[in-house]
Amino acid sequence: MSGMGTTLALSGAYTLAGALTRHPNDFTAAFAEYETKMRPVINRAQKLAPGMPRMINPETAWGVWMLNRIMFILSWSGIINLLVGFMGPPANTVAVEDYGFREIANYMEPA
Repeated sequence: MSGMGTTLALSGAYTLAGALTRHPNDFTAAFAEYETKMRPVINRAQKLAPGMPRMINPETAWGVWMLNRIMFILSWSGIINLLVGFMGPPANTVAVEDYGFREIANYMEPA
């Protein structure tokens, strides 16, 4: 899989921290900036293939059996690697803005 959920969580937290740093006394402006920057990436990541999520969450024993067979064939044949490209943008497409945060070494006091 593409790992997009983890990427969105981390880049979202970083973007929100940056927006709060830029607008420390105006949370409404900080949240608006965060929304403006993250919404396009989130919209791309949340697009579902036709028939989803129902197809991947069967409600009958026959549906579970069929899903298992389909997934086995897709995995065995290598087709799954082609389909992953349609599951959302790759993790490396999320832009990370430089907010001027210092590295952790800069926060450590000398021994």
